[in-house]
Amino acid sequence: MKIVLLGHDDIASLYALSCLVSELPEHDFEAFLSSEPASSPGTPDELRQLAKIDRRLCRSWQPHLPKVLAGAGALPAPNSAAGIARLREAAPDLLVSIRYRRILRDAAIATARLGVLNLHSGVLPDYRGVMATFWAMLAGEPEIGTTLHWITDSGIDTGPVIDIARRPAEPGRSYLANVLSLYPDGVNLLAQAIRATASGSPPAGHRQPNAGGRYFSTPDAEALQSWRKRGLVLWDGTEGERLI
Repeated sequence: MKIVLLGHDDIASLYALSCLVSELPEHDFEAFLSSEPASSPGTPDELRQLAKIDRRLCRSWQPHLPKVLAGAGALPAPNSAAGIARLREAAPDLLVSIRYRRILRDAAIATARLGVLNLHSGVLPDYRGVMATFWAMLAGEPEIGTTLHWITDSGIDTGPVIDIARRPAEPGRSYLANVLSLYPDGVNLLAQAIRATASGSPPAGHRQPNAGGRYFSTPDAEALQSWRKRGLVLWDGTEGERLI
């Protein structure tokens, strides 16, 4: 089966995608990564520093990347005429998204014969959007998780949920370490769904409720201040241990 991977140029996405490719050697992969421009003047210093730590981890993980990820292309505008043409050229049976930073609209979704799977780094529907693990830890949630769901329209983290992999939050460790800890179980769910889809029995998933849940965006200075007051940290220098 031809699987097109959509990810982001950050350590969590590269780590998760690497695990997935290693888990499914029987499939043919092609990969595209999104990336972001340099931080804007209003970006809090803590997030700027987190981005630097992330880039450092990406460099250290580079030798471990599968060939398909080391040679990944860019797909910054998947809904443009050029983006749709590129997806059609790739001819995916299945699109798989992990931390891809672009919303897919109908024409892009339709390029995949068997649909689009997304592994969201938060528990849905409670934590939609950006940095879900940050917001869950800030709220004092005892568990964090990844949610595997279908993307069926341009809604953000709203598609039918296949399954959720939960694990205890570790407030004594950093945000980044907690995020990385999500992916062994999350990728296992994803690999199972891909195998089922390839065998002709794709998991249906269950529809998310129209009401409830909340969409979160990038933390602002006030949220980061609350984070510090709770004694939480964004990184602690041990994150590389999660990649072994």
